[in-house]
Amino acid sequence: MMTTVTDKHIFCVIVGAGMCGVALGDRLIQTGTLRHNEFIIIDKNSDFGGVWKMNKYPGAVCDIPSHAYVMRCFLNPGWTKKFAEGREIQQYYVDFARRNHLERSTVFKTVVHEARWNTSDRLWEVLVEDVLTGNKTRWIANVIYDNGGGFHRPKYADIPGIDNFQGEQWHTAEWPKDKSLTGKRPDVEKLYVFQRSCGHVLPRNNHAIPPWKKLLFKICYPLLWLYHVSWFIFFDQTKGMWINGTKKNRSMHDACLSFLEREVEDPKTREKLRPKNDFGCKRVLFLDDWYSLFNKDNVELVTEKPIRITATSIVSKTPQSLSDEERAAGPTGSYLETQEEDRTGEATREIDVLIWGTGFDMNDSGGHFQIYGGDGKSLSQKWRDYPETYWSQCQDAFEICSGR
Repeated sequence: MMTTVTDKHIFCVIVGAGMCGVALGDRLIQTGTLRHNEFIIIDKNSDFGGVWKMNKYPGAVCDIPSHAYVMRCFLNPGWTKKFAEGREIQQYYVDFARRNHLERSTVFKTVVHEARWNTSDRLWEVLVEDVLTGNKTRWIANVIYDNGGGFHRPKYADIPGIDNFQGEQWHTAEWPKDKSLTGKRPDVEKLYVFQRSCGHVLPRNNHAIPPWKKLLFKICYPLLWLYHVSWFIFFDQTKGMWINGTKKNRSMHDACLSFLEREVEDPKTREKLRPKNDFGCKRVLFLDDWYSLFNKDNVELVTEKPIRITATSIVSKTPQSLSDEERAAGPTGSYLETQEEDRTGEATREIDVLIWGTGFDMNDSGGHFQIYGGDGKSLSQKWRDYPETYWSQCQDAFEICSGR
């Protein structure tokens, strides 16, 4: 059966209904730049929220304080915790989007396949598809904003045998709704945490915001605004800790090591969790219960390299035992080369469930849908060696196309 494509005209197409797409749509309405029928927001999910709509795994929490992680034009007096959970953040962006009725200008459950610049008409042709019906629409637009972000393409480790595993497996970004691990090994017997490299960890000290403070923020907006601004003053005053070689930077490194020493009881496990790089080289983790997890009898930290997956297990090797072929195959990284293990060779660990916390594919710049410029070349081709833009927004030969 031949697929028909319906052409529709619009001034502006916004790809992505996460924080950037919602902020742009809100700004267009708030300033009177465009009306609801003059732009369209397109998102593959079923609601606003972007990364916070997708990532609903247990314990998903932002590492930025709640009152700083907001739009300055839409402060929220009702945050329940110092660091909000993912579901609460997603609801915040739903509320933010609906304050100017952005749902009127948004289509969900729709994927963008490509955008092409029509040189003769000097317009963009954006091909999209409704994932529920399969119907395709070609939006003819003057402007396109790509706010798709990078946290929507789950990345799996390239370990041989991944398709052979017969148990349940999923990525944290695709956590099944209401999924329970009751009765599985993590619940009754064993939890294996495979770690390629570790980073610096500091306590989050997350706590519930008392009702009296939320009420005070609600009835006294200037106080809420001052509290919001105070976080950015704090960030500015502490920026020295991110500069390598400074006294503050070394002090933060020492603070992380002290936290590690206090929290982890076993010396061997503690050494595996000791960061080998400078503070701030990798994103610092703010976690209250990460280190203490490894004090439990049924939790094992594995720093060996996974070399294959079988129907019921993960097989790994200590770095000293790897052949050149095994070093080249599978996930690469800074597996500990000098760890003092009680054995060498392969180890097989039987598992019921395999959960991938391996992040997202961030390398293929401009790759979540194809964008073709006036010269016929795609943005992926333009950025094959290195992404380059004008003021981090506009790309040569792509006319009025802007990134997030």
